Amino acid sequence: MATRSLPNMRPPALLLIALVASCGIASNAPTSTTTVTTTIGTTTTATSLAAGTTEAQPVVGCPADPAFVDHGRVTRLDQPTSDTRSLGLISWQVDDGCERFGIDFETTEGAPATTPPTVVVDFLETRQILRIWMDVASTVVTDQLVETPLVDRLFVVRALEGGMFIDIHLSGPALARVAISNSPARMSLELQAGTDPLVAAPAAVTEDVVVVSPSIGIETSAEADVSGYVRTFEGNVLVRATVADSVVAETSATAADWVETWGEFRASITLPTGQVDLFVGEMRPDDGQPVGANLSLTVR
Repeated sequence: MATRSLPNMRPPALLLIALVASCGIASNAPTSTTTVTTTIGTTTTATSLAAGTTEAQPVVGCPADPAFVDHGRVTRLDQPTSDTRSLGLISWQVDDGCERFGIDFETTEGAPATTPPTVVVDFLETRQILRIWMDVASTVVTDQLVETPLVDRLFVVRALEGGMFIDIHLSGPALARVAISNSPARMSLELQAGTDPLVAAPAAVTEDVVVVSPSIGIETSAEADVSGYVRTFEGNVLVRATVADSVVAETSATAADWVETWGEFRASITLPTGQVDLFVGEMRPDDGQPVGANLSLTVR
């Protein structure tokens, strides 16, 4: 078993990384390996498989059952009531090709919650990102460098429509499955290597800006939707398109957060056809210089 634990990318958020055994999903970890086991109570799992179910099951690492999902909806759990108010610790381990992530939920007082919140887990369209949306109001985690074979890093983001989501940025194609448990409230995610190649480059990531869409490597339509998350000053986001250093289009947006954690933003912009350079970020308050992510796009 290979396990990596790294410090938080961004203080002052405190992230305690602990080795945990898989909860709610059977583990094939060798008995000689020392792990910390959390006892889970009654397990409640809601999984929507539909067209995303893969027929070929892994032969090493994660147990074969239940089935993995390689795109689209992974699972949805609707909870009418819950004592969960905050996202707690995130932990992970790698075991013979099976990557297991544990996500804890907490009450307002910071104690372990007994009932999980509503949770929706989806692969985004390019399958570069696995998004876990949760009906929570706060978090002790902001972002984390992971660097396992399948996962590069993760970000915790306040959503524009409410709640928060974890974006898990994948290093390669992956299959996923989820189990959600009560008493204590906990979500277990297992990842196994997939076979279908990813169709786009990874998301553009800088210190304070992550651009999820448009995707580098995929042609962009002239009416482009720009989305991602930032930690820019006061959540201000500038979107500027240039051709040969001339500004051809510009718009702005405001993110859902910038103090406690990352804030989601969305903007629409009309681009000319051909090669276009897109800047997403902010004008630095101290000297007015642009700081953010630059993308080279092909617009059809």
